[in-house]
Amino acid sequence: MMETLLIVGAGPVGLTMACELVRHGVLCRVIDKAAQRSQTSKALGVFPRTLEVFETMGVIDKVLAAGLRLRGLCIHNQKDQIAAIDMSAVGSPYPFVFSLAQSETERILIEHVENLGVSVEREQELVGLTQTDTAVIATIRHVSGREETIETPWLLGCDGAHSGTRHLLNMDFEGAPYDESFVLADAKVDAPVSKDQVHLFTSEEGIFAIIALDSERSRVIANIPSETRAQDLPEMTLAEIQEIADRRGPPGTRLSDATWISRFHISHRKVKEFRKLRVFLAGDSAHIHSPAGGQGMNTGIQDAFNLAWKLALVLRERAPVQLLASYNIEREPIARGVLNLTDRITRMATIRNPILQTARNILLPIFSGIDFLEEKIADRLAELSVNYRSSPIVEHHGPGSLRAGDRAPDAELRDTNGKARRLFELFREPRHTLLLFVGAFANPEVEKFRQEVGESLGELIQTHRIVHGQSSVVTDDLLDVSGNAHALYQVRHGGIILVRPDGYIGYRSDSFDITGFHTFLNKIFIRPAEG
Repeated sequence: MMETLLIVGAGPVGLTMACELVRHGVLCRVIDKAAQRSQTSKALGVFPRTLEVFETMGVIDKVLAAGLRLRGLCIHNQKDQIAAIDMSAVGSPYPFVFSLAQSETERILIEHVENLGVSVEREQELVGLTQTDTAVIATIRHVSGREETIETPWLLGCDGAHSGTRHLLNMDFEGAPYDESFVLADAKVDAPVSKDQVHLFTSEEGIFAIIALDSERSRVIANIPSETRAQDLPEMTLAEIQEIADRRGPPGTRLSDATWISRFHISHRKVKEFRKLRVFLAGDSAHIHSPAGGQGMNTGIQDAFNLAWKLALVLRERAPVQLLASYNIEREPIARGVLNLTDRITRMATIRNPILQTARNILLPIFSGIDFLEEKIADRLAELSVNYRSSPIVEHHGPGSLRAGDRAPDAELRDTNGKARRLFELFREPRHTLLLFVGAFANPEVEKFRQEVGESLGELIQTHRIVHGQSSVVTDDLLDVSGNAHALYQVRHGGIILVRPDGYIGYRSDSFDITGFHTFLNKIFIRPAEG
């Protein structure tokens, strides 16, 4: 019987981890010291790559029904628009920023994981842990004061910025707080700006942002004097935030009927390693960012998406335990890059020096007007440019700019009956996907290749032949009628693409070298014993 993993924390990251583990056939238990899920909007920007993750998980329809699509970001000074980032051209089925209250994200994920047979255990806190060579022994305190000791092969700390898991591990959280303090309000906002974009207004005094939550309500955010960080002040009133809006926002902005007001401080911190023996950290437990750019929750969700399939293979004894080392190797540099990005955005937005403010306002329109730069910024924010090219568990052979370690793009295909099929639809299977691109001509090596992989690893790898053209002699082929899929994957004359369960290319080759491919597979999988 497979052992049960323990997940500490039932925010979006912990819930994603639970959903993915169960989808991959792993038993898990989720505890959280809070009495209920989040009741406020908190992290509300969901970016294209995370929406793709939600599609793979099977929750995308519920997510899209609960929020608002935003085309991108507009930056204004007090007179004019000075820059814009348009997300509509990013190469994703979800070319927008999605505004969704964290309370709704958690609701959807809780419902989903409950449908999978896992319930969040509330008012339970991790208060102790020790590790052996084979297990983690965790002490959990219930709200009644009763303590419970459980043994689990792996423990996953997804319990946020003040992570009890991290503290019990005595892991240093390196970094520093920002001098700035901020205030936010979720309220009805009547302002002369479009609802389908994030709007950031800069001024000598500071910033003021408006982010639509739904057709009526928006979030407003402003930085406030840095000296307030050290003061024990009461929450600001809506009237005080209105005064900030009057000075920094677009003329005529009116705030009313606030449902949430909060004064908060931000930091940029990260642990050196995302793992200590049999305990993993993910999301804010491992790295916290400025909310500028909206990357924090998205990065954490993708931490979970990266780790879950690896744990599943190891627990099922279908991959060596060394596979788990790739989690830190792949995700720590991504978190470090996000920290650097959000730090630069925060410092640029909150400049107080008048000379530097003027320089910023002059340079932003120039940079945002360069298509190449705007596309790179949009892809970076969308998290589509995240890659694991330096990972020891990816392998690339042949030319081309799309490399092993890159995100596998979507494309539309047809089956031999003419029915539309998307690659992302294939990637929903909780296993690796082997795409055998055969070009426009029959290749006798391909069927042999497919047969050999299927015989030894069919349980772990689904295989699809993709033919460039409108017909095929094999009934289960997929047809790349336009040739777009061959072009996207840069295999016009045929080649092999192995896509991992997290949607990244694990292996790419322009040749059907079965020996070389099996050598690579032996690094990832443990083959079943013969006989």
